[in-house]
Amino acid sequence: MSGATTSRYLQLRPTNIGPNQTISFKNGFPVLTFSIQSQNGILDPRTIRINGDLSVFSDNLSPNPTAVTSAGVGGVKVTMDNRLGIYAMWDQLVIRHGKSKQICENIQHYNKYMSTYLGMTSSKQDLMGHLNETALIQPNPESMFENVVVGANKKSFSCHLPSGFLQSGNAINLMDNSFGGFDIEIHLSPDSNCLFTRDGVVTGVEDAHYQLSNLNLSCEVHDIPADQMATMSAQTSGALEFNSISSLYTSINTNNAQLQFNLGLKKLQSVFMTFVPSNFINTLAENGLANVYPSQSTAARTLVNFSRVQWLRGGSKYPAEFDMEGNTTIPGNSNITTANGKGEFVVSDSQLAKQFAQAVIPEFMLDRTSLSNRNLNRDFANIATGAGTGASYKDVTEGGSLFGLGIRYSQYNNGQDFSSQQWGCSLDSDLTTDSPQSVFLFFKNRQVLAWSPNGIEIMR
Repeated sequence: MSGATTSRYLQLRPTNIGPNQTISFKNGFPVLTFSIQSQNGILDPRTIRINGDLSVFSDNLSPNPTAVTSAGVGGVKVTMDNRLGIYAMWDQLVIRHGKSKQICENIQHYNKYMSTYLGMTSSKQDLMGHLNETALIQPNPESMFENVVVGANKKSFSCHLPSGFLQSGNAINLMDNSFGGFDIEIHLSPDSNCLFTRDGVVTGVEDAHYQLSNLNLSCEVHDIPADQMATMSAQTSGALEFNSISSLYTSINTNNAQLQFNLGLKKLQSVFMTFVPSNFINTLAENGLANVYPSQSTAARTLVNFSRVQWLRGGSKYPAEFDMEGNTTIPGNSNITTANGKGEFVVSDSQLAKQFAQAVIPEFMLDRTSLSNRNLNRDFANIATGAGTGASYKDVTEGGSLFGLGIRYSQYNNGQDFSSQQWGCSLDSDLTTDSPQSVFLFFKNRQVLAWSPNGIEIMR
């Protein structure tokens, strides 16, 4: 846009907040809504930030719940996922067109997606630096507990919202006869899914919950110069192109799992999936947002290893026309421990790890990451506490366990057409017990959002 422009910063309150200026899932406010109204201006959505304060309480006493202390309640300590920070509370992100209220983008299981995205695209220094300040993210569980969760003082945050619509770089014409305004809905996560206890005991903290206050959305809007007003007003239709995430949830409970879905996506860029035992979800005893290996249902909760992975398209192997075998197929490495102690290979298979990383973000775009052999290994168990030994998944270093599987389909952003052929994945493992495992699948697809006076249309 030619000509000199001026900009102004907006601070918008939530449209659905109560008179006490606080919001929490436990007390009946599961959705946080912001509305950016139509106006004569151009918005860069990358400037959008959600600002506010976070408090964590160990009970729900009225009118003043008890803040978490370093000693906990009877030694029971409530905490949060250190890699996610405030993103642990964002369960779903929905962006709606202001006039038609049609959905522009919807990312379900947003906190699970962000756990992988932040781990892949943020270095250890990021976790200790700017993400610490903006999103309450910490480098390890101990600093998360002491610096964010503990204390009566509110912890301030100002986080961005990674998504295709908001981070693609497309400018939004907010004029009423153009694209206009839009709404941002953030569905909050249940307390029992984003909070958990450090040792797996929940006695005395059954009503632990979080509370958000002083919330607002900030963004930068550029005013339209007078000589450009007529041109910008004539933009009554257009199209925005960006990568978006479609998510699916399923579960597996067999050593030969077959995942098959009709996606209806024409430009699929990549797919990746993460795992967590199903009984970890929505319980204060476990971290339901962890990205861990599946595990057996035995008391030791030993990890389940993948011996063969096949990616399928229409029932045929694609894009790799061969089976991918993990390093646990090597004799003596099928489990973490053997008769002679630990197996030689306690890190994840390098080929599967690289494909997983490429599926989240292509290597040529990746300039820093926290993915390492410290958090992508099999040197732990899915037990609630390791008694300080580091044996628990809650104690994995370098930000926490970061296991997943993925494959990249795109070359030069063209993607692959799965609109008429079924997507599939075949997983062989050594799961031998009755132990349901939750699988969160994320499909990255390049889509076009076309808008006109009649509303919007999403072309996937």
